[in-house]
Amino acid sequence: MKKVLLFLLLCTFLSCKGQNETTEQTKQIATSFEFLSEEVLKTKTKEELRLIRNEVFARKGYVFKSDDLNQYFKTKSWYTPDATVKVTLSDEEQSYIDRVKNIENPSKEIDKCLDYINDNIKKVYPISQSIMESNKWGLNNYLGDYYESNYDRIESVILKKGIYCDGFYFYNINCNTEIETILVKAYCNEQPIFNILSIKGSKIIKIVKVVDSSLREGEGDFEEGFYDIDFKLDKDDLEVYKIFKKWDKENMTEENQYPTKEIRREVTKYKLTDQGIVEL
Repeated sequence: MKKVLLFLLLCTFLSCKGQNETTEQTKQIATSFEFLSEEVLKTKTKEELRLIRNEVFARKGYVFKSDDLNQYFKTKSWYTPDATVKVTLSDEEQSYIDRVKNIENPSKEIDKCLDYINDNIKKVYPISQSIMESNKWGLNNYLGDYYESNYDRIESVILKKGIYCDGFYFYNINCNTEIETILVKAYCNEQPIFNILSIKGSKIIKIVKVVDSSLREGEGDFEEGFYDIDFKLDKDDLEVYKIFKKWDKENMTEENQYPTKEIRREVTKYKLTDQGIVEL
């Protein structure tokens, strides 16, 4: 009889232990959470960002005051609402929520970047030299505050690389405040020179020349051939073209005595990331 009771007690203990382990595993699965990178977060809409940051609370069983959030998370198999739960956040979770909020509702300083303007105010992309110099683009009114407040810092950066010349203007492309990617438009002897730089503070991480001509550097000529550099930037995708040209004598006119024809072009592709410009 004692052996039977001992056996039953042992079975009960093992059964409870198994249930506890299963419950703990289920809880671990339910509360597991993936922290999305800033690059991924920037691809989300404002409504998606709201759901993403509130998922941190939902994973802990929080019951929301907003009906739409409650209804949304009730569709998730892992959501177990508990009106008595008191949510505490780790430093990592709080930092993540703050990061999502900053992207969801950018500060006044950040909203002067091209990415923000393109997503919220007007279409900016794709960008090329011809588009930037057309009257239709006209973004100076939007970017004036950023230009004024960062002029001295950016000037010191580009002076080190000798791309100042007769004057310059610059645009903040991304909304990253740690590693900025900026487009610098300068003119040397009335010839355009555009560069895209990734900078951290006053340190250049990467620089890519996107508009220039070999003729400006004294390389090549109209008869033997030369090359121009041009680009197309479509949000995070950058293509830089090295276009080889020659004088097209056959199509010369009184109005245009130096027409050119394209011989070939080389394309280099880059990706604009939160860590700077990356060549593909």
